[in-house]
Amino acid sequence: MTVPRDVDEVRNELRAVLDRCEVWLRAASAAPETPAEWPEEVLSDANTMKRLRTRAASALINVALLGAFSSGKSFLLSGLQGGLELVEVPTADGHTADKFVGLLPSSPVPTTACPASVVPVDEQSSFDASGTGYLRVRFTDSGDDRWEEVGNSPAPSVVAAYAMQDADVTDRLRPHRGREVAELEIMLASARLPAKLYDLPGYGSPNPVHDMIVRTAMADADCFMYVSHASRTLSERDLDLIRFLYDHYLLSGKRVVWVVTAIDAAANLDLRNIPEWKATIARNNAYLRENFTLPNGQPDLGFIGEGFLPVSPALEARADKLGAQGAEAAAQRQRAESRMETLRQAIEDLISTGTGARHIAAVAMEARILMTPRHQALTVRLRDERLEIDELKELLKSERQRLELLDTALPRMREDLERKLHNRVARTVRPFTRLSAHLHAELDDVIRATDLNRPVKANQIQVAKAQALRTWIEGPAGPATLWTEEFEGFKKDLVQAVDQVFGDKDLAGRLPDFTLDVNSLSLPQQSRRSTTGHDVVQRAAALVGIVTPVAASGGWLYGLAAAGTLFPPAGLVAGIAALVFIGVQRRKGRISSLQVLQDEWIGAMDAEVAAIKEQFTLATGVQGTDVVDHLMDNLAQYREQLEQSRDRIGERIMNPENQVRQGLIDELEPLCAEARHLVESLRDLEAL
Repeated sequence: MTVPRDVDEVRNELRAVLDRCEVWLRAASAAPETPAEWPEEVLSDANTMKRLRTRAASALINVALLGAFSSGKSFLLSGLQGGLELVEVPTADGHTADKFVGLLPSSPVPTTACPASVVPVDEQSSFDASGTGYLRVRFTDSGDDRWEEVGNSPAPSVVAAYAMQDADVTDRLRPHRGREVAELEIMLASARLPAKLYDLPGYGSPNPVHDMIVRTAMADADCFMYVSHASRTLSERDLDLIRFLYDHYLLSGKRVVWVVTAIDAAANLDLRNIPEWKATIARNNAYLRENFTLPNGQPDLGFIGEGFLPVSPALEARADKLGAQGAEAAAQRQRAESRMETLRQAIEDLISTGTGARHIAAVAMEARILMTPRHQALTVRLRDERLEIDELKELLKSERQRLELLDTALPRMREDLERKLHNRVARTVRPFTRLSAHLHAELDDVIRATDLNRPVKANQIQVAKAQALRTWIEGPAGPATLWTEEFEGFKKDLVQAVDQVFGDKDLAGRLPDFTLDVNSLSLPQQSRRSTTGHDVVQRAAALVGIVTPVAASGGWLYGLAAAGTLFPPAGLVAGIAALVFIGVQRRKGRISSLQVLQDEWIGAMDAEVAAIKEQFTLATGVQGTDVVDHLMDNLAQYREQLEQSRDRIGERIMNPENQVRQGLIDELEPLCAEARHLVESLRDLEAL
């Protein structure tokens, strides 16, 4: 597994810091005279830190693979991570034949029935991810985060039994038979890329669980890989999926890597002695340039990039076999012809230009969130142990007063903050009253002049609408720009409220960051969070005045909340793109005269605008409510510290003979000093 040198150096630094954090937490769990629940909670944090170290050593980019059924996504994924092997097997007629065996099953007919992912891990993982990896699955009747283990290096038939629609379920573990798989995951120690790869079955699945997992994966992805088979050129049947991807790109800016795979299966030469796959690439690139253009008519090269990359995982697997047999010259030739390293380099370039640093910073932030409250608790304890009796009495009085203030001020503070949030959201969504007129002015005449019964022409309208929507939302007076300003103002409201009541701005803690760049990372939920995603959505809906946030937009947001993915920017993108996608599918199902169809498209824009406004309103309400909850969690944790400090001080006053406790002080001082250094190091890594 290779990564760019500078990113690799920073990642190694983070891994070293996380190792020290885990050691510190295990030592801190044994700190003397701590609350009864302290050892168990801190050891749990140590185990979480170990998992963070595994994350730091694995994926630096999340890539979602999309494409038509049987386009070769699973085969390509296996090849990218070095998990594709060419083996010789006996045939029914007594001969032998070559067979490719991958991490995931592949076949000329539709195979993968559920979302699947391959996640790189390092040797220190708690799972044995050697060989072909460690398989685990989640079922539709499982909890949101409950994975059930299958084991290390499962046979291909076992993986197929979980991944494929028509596989033999008797190859599953007995407790898993008769259950529907929601998703599967293979953790792989020998991955060639530091990338988490999602193999997605396609958008708009009839299975709502699969569809929600696909949406969540797309929100989580740093970039997309669109996979097309070398034996087929793009056509109208691909248009809906690519347009959905384009809508997502317009609102998120996420890069798309275009891949034509299986070029070995399309190597026949034409009359000019040019391989068939080259003609496929030329037609595919022309198709993208014709159908995805800017308002000035030029191809949208930000979306198209350099076009399709040709690859052959099969040729690389064959090269590996030749190399193992000693035929190194032939192996090198086939490896070069496979062009797989070119594709890996494209992924590594994305890592080096941003995603790697973001993933490292995100892990550092989560680690700091774990360390900070433990460090603070021991620091307060050390302070208390150093104080004399008179100082202790004054401190006890102060702690009691602060506890009384907390109990009386919190309900009033929350009510006031929610009122301010409601006002800020209301100001943000006011421009939506102009969106309908804007879209009609931009598109009505164009729709009237377009034959919507022709898919290519209909696509041009959808592309134009998506571009107009993005330009309007992100404009200087658009709601995205306004919300960025309002949200920063709301965070200042929170800090000011805390400072006015408690005289201490630091009690607000670090509040979640938010801009409408979906690649930015929000603050992770704390492990002791008192609310669930559904709670947040319900309360946010009530706060912003949405009575039933399900019909138009609440469904996807409820699902993202339940999945622990309350990142409204990414969710907003997925939701808006879904509206366009669903609206197109609904209209495609009708057969109407051209004029009636044009009237339907024009009339549907008002409903789409209303739905998009509701989505945006709910998303901003969720973001604000989540920040209020974050503040309340900080203050609840502060209350716990005050109670513990009050009780300790009371004990010290009642036992004056224990005033000098040099042994305890000597034990706490190095722990606090090391924690302070670790938190500073993590904060530096966050600043990447």
